[in-house]
Amino acid sequence: MKKRVLVSIISKQTIPNYLFIKDRQKQGDEMLFIATQEMKNEADWLNQTLKCTDNEREIILLAKNQEEKWNEMTAAIAEHLSRDKHYVVNLTGGTKYMSLAVYHLFRNYDSEFFYIPFPRNVVLKPFQNEEEAINYRLKIDEYLSLYGLKFNYLTRQTVRNKEYSELYFQMFTQIFKKEDFDILSKIREHYRNSGIKDINKVEMGFNLKEKEIPIPGLNDFLDKIQFGNNENVLSKYETQYLTGGWFEEYVYNKIKESIPVDDIAIGVKLKKEGAVFNNDLDVVFTYQNHLFVIECKTGIDSNKMFNEIIYKAAAIKESMFGLPAHTYIFALYKDDEQLEKVAKSMSIQYFGKKYFTDSKLWNQCVESILNQGKR
Repeated sequence: MKKRVLVSIISKQTIPNYLFIKDRQKQGDEMLFIATQEMKNEADWLNQTLKCTDNEREIILLAKNQEEKWNEMTAAIAEHLSRDKHYVVNLTGGTKYMSLAVYHLFRNYDSEFFYIPFPRNVVLKPFQNEEEAINYRLKIDEYLSLYGLKFNYLTRQTVRNKEYSELYFQMFTQIFKKEDFDILSKIREHYRNSGIKDINKVEMGFNLKEKEIPIPGLNDFLDKIQFGNNENVLSKYETQYLTGGWFEEYVYNKIKESIPVDDIAIGVKLKKEGAVFNNDLDVVFTYQNHLFVIECKTGIDSNKMFNEIIYKAAAIKESMFGLPAHTYIFALYKDDEQLEKVAKSMSIQYFGKKYFTDSKLWNQCVESILNQGKR
């Protein structure tokens, strides 16, 4: 029996290559990647995500500009081909000229050809009308790895359970008064990343360190929100929860119960080519082989702050994820059509407070996400 080889033409979008391989791969199959010099990183990312061994894959790396020279390109590829192998060729990647050359060359060997109209989760076979479903579904770590991203999930999952986050949402949107928001503002500014090691001392303003400030009424506030404990301490994760983390958890739970996600995580820190992105991604999930990133904000104090959020989300989308990523901002800010328009102009969808206080509008938000997954 002939050895079976899965052939991929590598381009910026490595996901169609990966999906085709994961959906079609059988035990013992070999991989053959065809890439230009400019796509070497993408070929490496695909190989690393697949966890191929040297014996399982071969990379044909064309010389510079060789992909534009028909005879040189086909000759360079032909050197690696064998009459004793059966080739399963994915024509999706590369330039149109490369795809045409690959088809022209491989049709002289024992080959079958396929094409993925990504982002649709189907495989087409040239000269036939039928399409076959892609059943494989990406996880978050696979998606990010295919873009050369290193990442860490935060050590925490959730600080409080779903029921408490829902209770806190009701208090935040309906019950909290100015003095409550003032306390939260002080916690955010002075204790968000350090926690409070002695609640009583902070409340009384006794023996505080240089950057610490007193917060009168802190114990009463914690009792009011049923957040107190017997240890007289708030951990870093608890102060982060009180000052915005709770909304991330609230959204995380609402997404899980509203959408049949394939994978979901809260708080993902990213690295790329040695660079560290200071802000972790709030809520990330995959659905129907699409990646969704949600920035969660309990409040937006000014247009300046909103612009910073927008540009951060846009920069992440453009520089790290490429076309398949869908970026959202969920905020408990007053509804503002202008803000929605600014976000939309940068291919980011903004959903304000009304979408979380009105179940019908929330369903519209969910439908929007589900429709993205159908494309």
